Amino acid sequence: MPRITAGLAAAVTAGVLAIAGTATPALARSSVTAELSNFRVGIQMIDNGSQIGDAEYTPYSNFGGGCSPFAGDTNTFDPDGARLFLEPPPRFTPLTRDFRIGVQATDRNGSQTGVLQWSPWAGEGGGVSPFAFDTNGFDPDQVKVCLETRNMPAGVVFYDFRLSIKAVDQGSADQGGTRQFTPWAADGGGVSPWAYDSNAWDPDGFAVGIEVY
Repeated sequence: MPRITAGLAAAVTAGVLAIAGTATPALARSSVTAELSNFRVGIQMIDNGSQIGDAEYTPYSNFGGGCSPFAGDTNTFDPDGARLFLEPPPRFTPLTRDFRIGVQATDRNGSQTGVLQWSPWAGEGGGVSPFAFDTNGFDPDQVKVCLETRNMPAGVVFYDFRLSIKAVDQGSADQGGTRQFTPWAADGGGVSPWAYDSNAWDPDGFAVGIEVY
C-alpha cells in the first residue's frame, strides 16, 4: 500500500502524479525532488550471529557514486548474512540525480570475483538486480555495493525510495531468504535488518534493489 507523506500529499493536492513501480512519470517538480537527500550506500556482513565485520560505504551520490570496498565478517570467511545502509550526509544536500545500485561477490582474497550485478534505475521505476555470485557460485567471503548516478530523465520525479537486499543459497534455487528493506529515504534512511537465506548459513549470492514511488 502506498505511503503518504507530507510531501506526497502536497504533490497530489497540486495535481502531480508520482511514479510507482513502472507507472507513467509525472512532470518534474524540483520542489518535491529537493525533499529527498543525497545519500550513500553501505553494506555489512555477519557470521555466527556475532562476528560482525566493518560496514563499507560507497561515495555519496552527489559525487557521482562509486563502489564500496569489499565487506566481510570478522575473519573474512563465509559470512552468513548481510545488511544495507541508506545513509544521508550529516548536512542535508538535495538528491538531484537518478541512480541505481549494484552488488558484487568475491572469494579467496579477491581471486574469485564474480560479475557486478545492477538494479534497474530508480528513475525507470526501480527494481531488483540479478543475484551476484563469485566465480564458482559458492559461499563468497566478501561482498561490495556500488552506486551509479546519471542525469535525471526529463519529466521524471519520485517522492521516496528505499533499498533492499536478499540472500540466496544453492545457486539460483531460492531457499526462501527474506528480502530486507532499509527505512524510507524521506524518513531519514537507516539500516535494514540482516538478510539471510532460509537456514541462515553460508549463502551463495546476494541481490539488491530499489523501491520507489
